[in-house]
Amino acid sequence: MKNFQNKAKIVKFSKIIRSILFAGLILWIIAIPGLLAAFFLPIFFHSNTHTTADTYKGVGAILTLPFVFAANLYFFKFFDRLKNGHLFDAQTIGYLETAGKWLIAIGLFQALFSGVEGLITHSQNITFSGDGIFSGLVTIFTAWLFREGQELQEEQELTV
Repeated sequence: MKNFQNKAKIVKFSKIIRSILFAGLILWIIAIPGLLAAFFLPIFFHSNTHTTADTYKGVGAILTLPFVFAANLYFFKFFDRLKNGHLFDAQTIGYLETAGKWLIAIGLFQALFSGVEGLITHSQNITFSGDGIFSGLVTIFTAWLFREGQELQEEQELTV
């Protein structure tokens, strides 16, 4: 009975997180054209308000958008599977693992872009945080725990 109650709580919580992630996907779809327009319109109209560093950071942010969208999409798919009660399912775990890989890709891209930015702008003030890489590793570790749970569940089903 307790197992059913815990699963019901997980499904309920997953519905909430899934709704938030769905809103995030909608915002991404709306925001991406707006961000692109806000960045490229001043360049198109030859506005001199952008410095080289600002332009470089804008390009970096724009190039990062597909990575962030993909990570958000796979987290959405993961919580959608949880919402439907597929806790220890190979596809569910695959979505979580893929989201983690996208987070690592974001972190690596940001690190690469920060290094190149320092070379191009000759700035001594370049900082990098490894948040994306760390988040991706934690997510992949969590997927590994889910995979272990899946194997335990399959083993338990065989012994009953």
